[in-house]
Amino acid sequence: MKLSNNNANTLLLDIHQDIEEYANTLVTNILDKKDFDFLTYPPNCGLIEQEIEELKKLDNNKHLKNALRKVIADNSAGIVFNMFNLFDGTGFPKNDSENWTGLKIVDEEPNENSEPVNDWLHDKFYETYWDWEKLRADKNWKLDTNEE
Repeated sequence: MKLSNNNANTLLLDIHQDIEEYANTLVTNILDKKDFDFLTYPPNCGLIEQEIEELKKLDNNKHLKNALRKVIADNSAGIVFNMFNLFDGTGFPKNDSENWTGLKIVDEEPNENSEPVNDWLHDKFYETYWDWEKLRADKNWKLDTNEE
Protein backbone atom coordinates (compact mmCIF):
# COMPACT_ATOMS: atom_id res chain seq x y z
CA MET A 1 0.00 0.00 0.00
CA LYS A 2 1.15 3.51 -0.71
CA LEU A 3 1.31 6.28 1.80
CA SER A 4 -2.21 7.21 2.86
CA ASN A 5 -3.58 10.75 2.74
CA ASN A 6 -4.07 10.58 6.51
CA ASN A 7 -0.43 9.71 7.21
CA ALA A 8 0.83 12.15 4.57
CA ASN A 9 -1.18 15.00 6.13
CA THR A 10 -0.09 14.04 9.65
CA LEU A 11 3.55 13.99 8.56
CA LEU A 12 3.32 17.29 6.69
CA LEU A 13 1.48 19.11 9.49
CA ASP A 14 4.09 17.91 11.98
CA ILE A 15 6.86 19.24 9.73
CA HIS A 16 5.12 22.63 9.48
CA GLN A 17 4.91 22.70 13.28
CA ASP A 18 8.61 21.84 13.59
CA ILE A 19 9.58 24.57 11.11
CA GLU A 20 7.67 27.14 13.14
CA GLU A 21 8.95 25.91 16.51
CA TYR A 22 12.57 25.70 15.38
CA ALA A 23 12.43 29.17 13.80
CA ASN A 24 10.84 30.62 16.92
CA THR A 25 13.35 28.95 19.26
CA LEU A 26 16.29 30.09 17.18
CA VAL A 27 15.09 33.70 17.06
CA THR A 28 14.31 33.66 20.79
CA ASN A 29 17.81 32.39 21.55
CA ILE A 30 19.44 35.04 19.38
CA LEU A 31 17.36 38.13 20.17
CA ASP A 32 15.82 37.56 23.61
CA LYS A 33 18.25 35.34 25.46
CA LYS A 34 21.47 36.27 23.63
CA ASP A 35 22.29 32.57 23.98
CA PHE A 36 24.45 31.30 21.15
CA ASP A 37 25.18 27.75 22.33
CA PHE A 38 22.29 26.24 20.36
CA LEU A 39 24.00 25.29 17.10
CA THR A 40 24.15 21.58 16.31
CA TYR A 41 25.17 21.70 12.65
CA PRO A 42 27.74 21.00 11.45
CA PRO A 43 28.91 18.64 14.22
CA ASN A 44 31.89 20.85 15.03
CA CYS A 45 29.67 23.91 15.02
CA GLY A 46 29.90 26.95 17.09
CA LEU A 47 30.29 30.63 16.67
CA ILE A 48 33.56 32.41 17.13
CA GLU A 49 33.63 35.36 19.50
CA GLN A 50 33.56 37.94 16.69
CA GLU A 51 30.39 36.36 15.25
CA ILE A 52 28.73 36.33 18.67
CA GLU A 53 29.55 40.00 19.17
CA GLU A 54 27.94 40.89 15.83
CA LEU A 55 24.79 38.91 16.65
CA LYS A 56 24.55 40.70 20.00
CA LYS A 57 24.26 43.97 18.10
CA LEU A 58 20.92 42.95 16.61
CA ASP A 59 18.08 45.06 17.94
CA ASN A 60 15.33 43.11 19.67
CA ASN A 61 12.07 44.24 18.09
CA LYS A 62 8.97 42.51 16.72
CA HIS A 63 9.69 43.32 13.06
CA LEU A 64 13.20 41.87 13.21
CA LYS A 65 11.86 38.80 15.05
CA ASN A 66 9.20 38.23 12.39
CA ALA A 67 11.66 38.77 9.55
CA LEU A 68 14.20 36.33 11.02
CA ARG A 69 11.49 33.74 11.67
CA LYS A 70 10.36 34.00 8.06
CA VAL A 71 13.90 33.71 6.68
CA ILE A 72 14.71 30.70 8.87
CA ALA A 73 11.36 29.02 8.15
CA ASP A 74 11.76 29.60 4.41
CA ASN A 75 15.20 28.01 4.46
CA SER A 76 13.88 25.01 6.37
CA ALA A 77 10.87 24.65 4.07
CA GLY A 78 13.10 24.76 1.00
CA ILE A 79 15.15 21.87 2.32
CA VAL A 80 12.02 19.84 3.11
CA PHE A 81 10.54 20.60 -0.32
CA ASN A 82 13.74 19.42 -2.03
CA MET A 83 13.76 16.28 0.11
CA PHE A 84 10.19 15.52 -0.94
CA ASN A 85 11.15 15.99 -4.58
CA LEU A 86 13.73 13.26 -4.03
CA PHE A 87 11.15 11.04 -2.33
CA ASP A 88 8.60 11.65 -5.08
CA GLY A 89 11.12 10.88 -7.80
CA THR A 90 10.65 14.34 -9.31
CA GLY A 91 14.16 15.40 -8.34
CA PHE A 92 17.58 13.82 -8.27
CA PRO A 93 20.43 14.01 -5.74
CA LYS A 94 23.08 16.53 -6.67
CA ASN A 95 26.00 14.28 -5.73
CA ASP A 96 25.12 10.89 -7.22
CA SER A 97 22.07 11.02 -9.49
CA GLU A 98 23.37 8.20 -11.71
CA ASN A 99 23.03 5.63 -8.93
CA TRP A 100 19.80 7.04 -7.46
CA THR A 101 17.06 4.43 -7.36
CA GLY A 102 14.43 6.53 -5.62
CA LEU A 103 12.55 5.99 -2.40
CA LYS A 104 9.16 4.69 -1.45
CA ILE A 105 7.19 5.86 1.57
CA VAL A 106 4.44 3.48 2.61
CA ASP A 107 2.13 3.12 5.58
CA GLU A 108 3.50 0.65 8.09
CA GLU A 109 0.18 -1.11 8.44
CA PRO A 110 -2.42 -0.90 5.67
CA ASN A 111 -5.72 0.61 6.71
CA GLU A 112 -8.76 -0.03 4.54
CA ASN A 113 -10.14 3.42 5.45
CA SER A 114 -7.03 5.27 4.22
CA GLU A 115 -6.96 6.42 0.63
CA PRO A 116 -3.54 6.54 -1.06
CA VAL A 117 -1.96 9.94 -1.62
CA ASN A 118 -2.99 11.28 -5.00
CA ASP A 119 -0.60 14.23 -4.94
CA TRP A 120 3.14 14.48 -4.78
CA LEU A 121 4.48 15.12 -1.29
CA HIS A 122 6.46 18.11 -2.53
CA ASP A 123 3.24 19.72 -3.85
CA LYS A 124 1.17 18.70 -0.86
CA PHE A 125 3.81 20.15 1.50
CA TYR A 126 3.06 23.77 0.58
CA GLU A 127 -0.67 23.13 0.27
CA THR A 128 -0.85 21.83 3.86
CA TYR A 129 0.63 25.07 5.22
CA TRP A 130 -2.89 26.52 5.26
CA ASP A 131 -4.17 23.51 7.24
CA TRP A 132 -1.29 24.03 9.65
CA GLU A 133 -2.09 27.72 10.01
CA LYS A 134 -5.60 26.82 11.21
CA LEU A 135 -4.23 24.39 13.82
CA ARG A 136 -1.48 26.60 15.20
CA ALA A 137 -1.54 27.32 18.91
CA ASP A 138 0.17 30.72 18.72
CA LYS A 139 -2.07 33.06 16.74
CA ASN A 140 0.00 36.16 17.58
CA TRP A 141 2.38 35.83 14.67
CA LYS A 142 2.47 33.98 11.39
CA LEU A 143 4.83 33.37 8.54
CA ASP A 144 2.53 34.42 5.71
CA THR A 145 1.51 37.99 4.90
CA ASN A 146 -2.27 37.50 4.92
CA GLU A 147 -3.97 39.97 7.20
CA GLU A 148 -6.99 37.77 8.01
